Amino acid sequence: MLLLPAILALIPFVAASAVPSELSELLSDDWPLNGKGPTDKQIVQQTMNTLESLYKKNNTVIDACTKCKSTLEIGKAISSTKPDLIPEIFVKWCKDNEILSNSTCETTFSRGAITASRSGTDFGNMLQLMDPWSIDGDYFCYFSLSQCPLPETPKVDLSSWWPPKNESNATIEYGTETFNVLHISDFHIELDYLPGSEANCTNNWMCCTDHTYNKNIKPESVNNSAFEFYESYYNEDGEFVKGHDITNENFNESVWFPATEFGHYKCDSPELLVNSSLKSIAQFQKDNNMTFDFAIFTGDMVDHDLLEWIDYDMVIKSQETVMRDLKKYLPDIPVFSVLGNHDTFPYGQIAPHSSGHENLYTWNDELFADLWVGYDWLPFENYEQIKKHYTGYSIVTKSGLKIIATNSNTYYQQNFYTYSNMTDEIDPFGTLKFIVDELVESEAKNQKVWIITHIPFVGEDMLPTQAEAYKQIVTRFSPTTITGIFFGHTHKDQFNVLYAHDNKTIDNAIMNTWIDLTVTPIENYNPGWRYYEVDTKSKNVMNSYNYYMKLNETFTNHDEPEWLFEYSAREAYDVNGTWPKTSPLNATFWAQAVESIKNEKSMAQTYSDFSYRLSPYVPDCSKGKCSYYYCYVSSFTINEYNECVANKENLINY
Repeated sequence: MLLLPAILALIPFVAASAVPSELSELLSDDWPLNGKGPTDKQIVQQTMNTLESLYKKNNTVIDACTKCKSTLEIGKAISSTKPDLIPEIFVKWCKDNEILSNSTCETTFSRGAITASRSGTDFGNMLQLMDPWSIDGDYFCYFSLSQCPLPETPKVDLSSWWPPKNESNATIEYGTETFNVLHISDFHIELDYLPGSEANCTNNWMCCTDHTYNKNIKPESVNNSAFEFYESYYNEDGEFVKGHDITNENFNESVWFPATEFGHYKCDSPELLVNSSLKSIAQFQKDNNMTFDFAIFTGDMVDHDLLEWIDYDMVIKSQETVMRDLKKYLPDIPVFSVLGNHDTFPYGQIAPHSSGHENLYTWNDELFADLWVGYDWLPFENYEQIKKHYTGYSIVTKSGLKIIATNSNTYYQQNFYTYSNMTDEIDPFGTLKFIVDELVESEAKNQKVWIITHIPFVGEDMLPTQAEAYKQIVTRFSPTTITGIFFGHTHKDQFNVLYAHDNKTIDNAIMNTWIDLTVTPIENYNPGWRYYEVDTKSKNVMNSYNYYMKLNETFTNHDEPEWLFEYSAREAYDVNGTWPKTSPLNATFWAQAVESIKNEKSMAQTYSDFSYRLSPYVPDCSKGKCSYYYCYVSSFTINEYNECVANKENLINY
């Protein structure tokens, strides 16, 4: 029996005309318990009738936000006893009312299946757990459906989670030696990348497969007859093999811009590019007679294809392939990894243990526990910790530095499970408490900590309440315990600075973040990687060095590409050499860079050049394409960024 007590009370200021009496009766407690309850067909039909009345065009009494939360309340009642009906109801509701595009309605609300990424089952689970009339509904209707305004962030206070700060430990001591750490991110391996296919597609955000194409007729002025394609690969010994000419096999005259072997700017990484990047790292160590103490990989192994083309097996194969290639080319280096928002199935979803739905995602925890322990990157003692913390863990390196790794899907705004009971529970996944407990332990030992995760705390991909919580944690434990924070996700080479009391002056800078450049070229970036020189005692970054590949040169040169030095942060952001050579690239250093970006067009353009790794598509600051740079680098959370942008004086225009 399905119960929906007092359905009319969901919309108290709307007369019964908004909710047909048939549905109220059908879903009421008064339905006779005689085994002849409503059929599924009746429930679906009456629910659709109710939603149709709610969303009818002449219904101007109810605003869009109230309609959205009312819809969630109706869905919540149905999901409690008839969850299998949720996908059918909400796909139709979404399409009929043009809430999202038809394809997005399907991927968002269709029933989960292993053959394509569909999150309707997770949406139904979310409905069971959420309170539509609380911040849960406000956030969901804002972030997922654009039906509500962004609400004011509820007050967050985590101060009871830690002891008072011991100011006697506030002094940072520096050593006289350094060690090296590799940072790689966002491979987004495109397993079905096809040389000769359309790299200028219009039917998909990601191109270069046999199912992507340009919907338009190719102009006669577009001449691609000079293109060639080779079946290139890296053999078992890591040697580049050009392979035979496959131009006549793959080329189609209708293609505007054919995909060549190493990738294109509207495509993710073919495995050839992944292997090239890793070989360049291995070769760099050999040529310079140096090694990395360890590597950090900040997530995203699966490509950006339309979700209808992403299935369960493809996700696992992508993850296993990237991990395998990392081990092949960096056999003696511990790799400490995190998962990105693409590295689960369905896309972006993981459920907290307390939800009752965590069994849907334990496969991913177990897979990476097996891989990371099996490759000797983490000791067996971390095995259960990885499974307990949704692939999160802590590890102490040989230098004594602690790495705290977390799964950023625990605060990702496209993960439906983050919208459950947010009023009473700031930390449903336990991730915040895990981080704080590890930091408290390290602070007592005067042990230095790096935090690695995928999604930066600034930007709309993170929920504001969790962003505020992380801001409090970082403020409390920086800069003496936390000495580094590392992200991926944006595909840009970026940074942010955290300021005390939101006072954006150099003297108030507390902590900076490192947002890594990526291997995938999608969205017009050249592929790249970086490494850090780290002080042995303070565990502060003394310098960083970026390397990149000119992807556009591989379009006509089919030999193995060259990876080039791009810049060192110390020289690039301290042009006049005033920063002491013995001082780390800490928050103060980056706060000075923030001021330069705000006030000097040349430095803003430098930041823009580096963001895109000198690709042909670098935004030109002289044409007003860098207006928001200052707000991004000087903000630590989405709220800070929005406030900054709202003040037009902060928008830089040269």
